[in-house]
Amino acid sequence: MKKNLFLVVALCCGIVAMAQLRMPSFFGDHMVLQRDMPIKVWGEANPGKRVVVELDGKRVSTRADKSGRWEANLPEFAAGGPYVMKVKSGKETIEYSDVLVGEVWLCSGQSNMEWRLRDVRNADVEVANADYPMMRSFNVVQAMNYTPQDNLNGAWQVCSPATAHDFSAVAYFFALNVHTQTGIPVGFINSSWGGTDIETWMSLESIEKFPQFNEQLSLMQSDGLESFIANSQAQYKAFEQAIHNDSGEREQWYKTADRSAWNTHYAPREWSNDELANLDGVVWMTYQFSLPQELLGKDAILSLACIDDSDKTWVNGTYIGETHGYNVVRTYIVPAEALAAENEIVVKVTDGGSGGGIWGNAGDMYIMIDGRRIPLHGDWKYKVSVSNAEYSYTNVGPNSFPSLLFNAMINPLVGLSMRGVIWYQGCNNTNRAMQYYDLFPAMINDWRARWGRDFPFYWVQLANFMQPVEVPAESDWARLRDAQTATLALPCTGQAVIIDLGEANDIHPRNKQDVGARLARHALHNDYGMSQVYHLSPMCKQVVAQDNKLIVTFNNVAEGLQIHGRYGYLCGFAVAGADGVYHYAKAQLDGTNRVVVSCDKVSKPVSVRYAWADNPDDANLYNSAGLAATPFEAVAQ
Repeated sequence: MKKNLFLVVALCCGIVAMAQLRMPSFFGDHMVLQRDMPIKVWGEANPGKRVVVELDGKRVSTRADKSGRWEANLPEFAAGGPYVMKVKSGKETIEYSDVLVGEVWLCSGQSNMEWRLRDVRNADVEVANADYPMMRSFNVVQAMNYTPQDNLNGAWQVCSPATAHDFSAVAYFFALNVHTQTGIPVGFINSSWGGTDIETWMSLESIEKFPQFNEQLSLMQSDGLESFIANSQAQYKAFEQAIHNDSGEREQWYKTADRSAWNTHYAPREWSNDELANLDGVVWMTYQFSLPQELLGKDAILSLACIDDSDKTWVNGTYIGETHGYNVVRTYIVPAEALAAENEIVVKVTDGGSGGGIWGNAGDMYIMIDGRRIPLHGDWKYKVSVSNAEYSYTNVGPNSFPSLLFNAMINPLVGLSMRGVIWYQGCNNTNRAMQYYDLFPAMINDWRARWGRDFPFYWVQLANFMQPVEVPAESDWARLRDAQTATLALPCTGQAVIIDLGEANDIHPRNKQDVGARLARHALHNDYGMSQVYHLSPMCKQVVAQDNKLIVTFNNVAEGLQIHGRYGYLCGFAVAGADGVYHYAKAQLDGTNRVVVSCDKVSKPVSVRYAWADNPDDANLYNSAGLAATPFEAVAQ
């Protein structure tokens, strides 16, 4: 009898232990559920058990399958709340409080989507004013995985000055425009990761259609993946040890010596723009300058702009200081006794990844004595001390293999009832811009297929970045912008053109307010019935050759094209003849929707480009709605 009683107790304890009513983390307190469409909810429970979901008096029930998975669809709700949502199975209950029904947007991409509100222009004011309890944010915790996952980490937060500093700035300003102009609650899910390629956001099934990724996919799906990762980690440790035991410092490269064998590199300019583009490791850089006799014997201030990621600095062999942080302007005090009539600055630059070198404003590179500045920008000498090229490692990060972020940060969200997606990515793919013509629409189509509908998908075109050029040239950034524009051929898409909002020396423009507002124009016009909100940037419709001119006709001009800028003439156009060599051109408005382009150096122009550069900082064609014209290249008909 006692044995049977023990068995009963053990069975009961086993049943309690098996209890497993669970739901993904994005169902939680303070969440926003999508209005005006069935609300899909899902989770896990004991196999075969009945599950009841209740929201505002409406109930749906279902049963968990043999694996314990269940899903149900609540009926459509109008915007409203706050509500309590209850999920019950047997004796188990999960209860979510302060639930709103409104608009849900998924916000994804790389660092400009990840960029926090605390770092934008006028951040203190924006954060202090961020008191919008009907706006909610869910920040997805960054994660990678080799296989598709069912859940992710994160929590919903109510928008307030205490929480908003950590919100995605672009997502916040997008949501703010939608919320304030519609009065509807808005929830945005921020699933982003800086410095990431588009292919890591794509599913394996969509990537398999692109042969250029076959080698990576084969490794991912092979038995050798674990040994590859182990070997890679060992190689990376050796690389780190080489940095720690840097031969340049051991051999005292900071002392004055013959630099004739060293290479030349312009500073300030990131390594990502020249032959050092793929280098991680240690590079020593030097610059020589003279001082007039009257400035000797006095302390100096040395400014070296920003250095990615860390530096140690010497002047004439005297150690001056060191700083870590890619976006910190280096400022050091140089004692008078370290200076002479002829001087040499030596900077040991250590870079851990994603670009490197001395970068920033040329005006921030100087040595100042008694208020007199001596500029230090120009051609520096450099020598590589430690290079990742000598070590066969792959940093296992989000770009190591395709699909790592899709698996961990998008797949768990598939099926979530939502209005649509906003996207800000592309910088990392500029060196393979031609691929973007196919990769970007393939990703959008794949995501839509998984959700089962062509939801709205709006993105930010790449901003202007890097130094402007004096003559027209090929540009990977312009090419990728064109690939983004080409993707507008997909239905229910929109593009925010921001070639006027970027910063030459910062890949992260601080003006996220206008970026979010331009994205929101598309949603307000297309999804919220505000036809009075103009949302389209001017686009080239047709180019016709006429004598020695090209006539460019635009659509999306609103009430007409306009020239911005105090001088009143158009900039940013270039034409080429049959030789394909582009020259900057004269351009004049002709009516409300046409521009006439010509160039004295091209007697018979056959093609035209507008804003075709890394940084088309002088491009100044707009429509009457204040939206910048879309960069393009076109051949005359």
